[in-house]
Amino acid sequence: MSDPLLILKGEIKRLGFVSNEKISLFGYFTGNEKNQADALSLLDDCDTDKEKRDYLRSLISQPEQPSVKRTYDQADLADNSAKICGELIQRFEIIPTKAEELQSLINRQLLRKLPVTSDEEQIYPEIKDYVCTTENERRSTIAKNISSAFTIDMKFSGNKSESMLHYPIDAMIRVPLETFNKYIGGALPIEIDRDKADSGTTTIGTKRPDFLCWTKKLLLFKGEEKASSGEFNAAVEELEEKFNVLDPICFGKIQFMIGYAIAGSTVRFYAIDGSVEAKKKPSILSPLTSELNASNLVDRFTILRTVVNIARIILTISDNIPNTLIPLGKRQKLGHSFITFLSDVVEKIILKVDLPYATNLDNRVNFLKKMYDYAKGHPGLVQVEKGPLFDKGKGIYRVVMKTRGIPCVSELKNENNVREMMKCILTGLARLHQGNFVHRDIRLPNVVYVPESPDKFNYVLIDFEHGFYNRRACNEKLSGYDDNTLTTAGYYTTTSDMYQLGKMLEALSSRISSDQGRGFVEELKSKKLTAELALKHSWINHSS
Repeated sequence: MSDPLLILKGEIKRLGFVSNEKISLFGYFTGNEKNQADALSLLDDCDTDKEKRDYLRSLISQPEQPSVKRTYDQADLADNSAKICGELIQRFEIIPTKAEELQSLINRQLLRKLPVTSDEEQIYPEIKDYVCTTENERRSTIAKNISSAFTIDMKFSGNKSESMLHYPIDAMIRVPLETFNKYIGGALPIEIDRDKADSGTTTIGTKRPDFLCWTKKLLLFKGEEKASSGEFNAAVEELEEKFNVLDPICFGKIQFMIGYAIAGSTVRFYAIDGSVEAKKKPSILSPLTSELNASNLVDRFTILRTVVNIARIILTISDNIPNTLIPLGKRQKLGHSFITFLSDVVEKIILKVDLPYATNLDNRVNFLKKMYDYAKGHPGLVQVEKGPLFDKGKGIYRVVMKTRGIPCVSELKNENNVREMMKCILTGLARLHQGNFVHRDIRLPNVVYVPESPDKFNYVLIDFEHGFYNRRACNEKLSGYDDNTLTTAGYYTTTSDMYQLGKMLEALSSRISSDQGRGFVEELKSKKLTAELALKHSWINHSS
């Protein structure tokens, strides 16, 4: 004997009900044998298809009678979105940094089926392997959003402008991402907007991607959209034409962005290669998926799976993105200096009244020029592009630096990182001391991390403005000095630099676990080590 539910489903499909009606009817009959038997009996009495359609519609349009209202356990009414999102969105086992590492991750199978609300796996057998309806999940926000993504207008009909694409695209891309962001406790730090300029380096000038998704204020995922499928190539071209560069100051070791091109119902995802090598290639774009037809349910699932895996990639790399995003072209006040980061240099301006030791302004600027010149070409020391000089008309001291770095503290996560930093700074100090220069302001804010240093010395000592010659009186004691910084005669010497370096290292003691490292701190503070000797110390040369 045939299954009554299968007979009814076949009849419902044959009679041409629209999607929402199918869902409601399947929900009405599923699990209720009495409703199934009553309906089959009454359908047999109908003479025409119109009578059958009218009868079936009456079943789902009638108000539910109080006597047959379902009662729910409190657990059935709970929104389990947090649990579901936690199961779906987990870090990958590798941290991708290059565009070519993305494709295998983007095409990973989901960690679980997508939740839906209304037996879509039965209504649409082609997606039964990918989605599921369960009683304790179908009322969740994420299940409602996933069901919406599957039941939006299948043909994207009536799109005469890009704006008409927003609803279906949002249902498949924006809404799932924001749902993940909401329910996994802020671990997925994203912001989404449309048709907006990016303040970073990723986009040329004031060009505006159609879709933007930032992580820690860094644009990692963007999209270009066109109304008609015939304009797909134009959308792809804009994805590349609007791209500028990935600044390692902002992106760290991450050398890619993710993008999509959509035209009508045609969708494709791409990796955008931001590496130096990519500039030599015919295109910086490499496809992550085939061309997908969003009107096709299986392809629509592929779009959703891709979005889930993009969320997993963002989660995986988020800890490797620098926490400090430096806005380009915006002047910032740091202490007595005004700093402006540009695309390839950093400009520092100091007002005349704030320039240290500038009683004789010409002599002071000439000295600083000598000190910066002496550092040229040497690792561990800031490199100058232009200046320093004093603009008498504006009353400002100005120096333009090639060195572009971020605060080093976020990179100092363990003892090996601290050791690497110390090796770089000691190398720089050895050079300065060899030329009879002392820095006189050694502290963590004056050490920057340069992500892509050509000489592999990623930590650099900056800010020479307090510097002077060795063994000179120090009339302006900085707040970091103590009774042991200067000599008994009040001079600041090369050993004063080493002592201040020891104090700086001592402030990082929580990251130094070895006895050798702690002993090195004490030796620096004893003023018994020169920079040259410190570079030969067993802790500095320890390999792990």
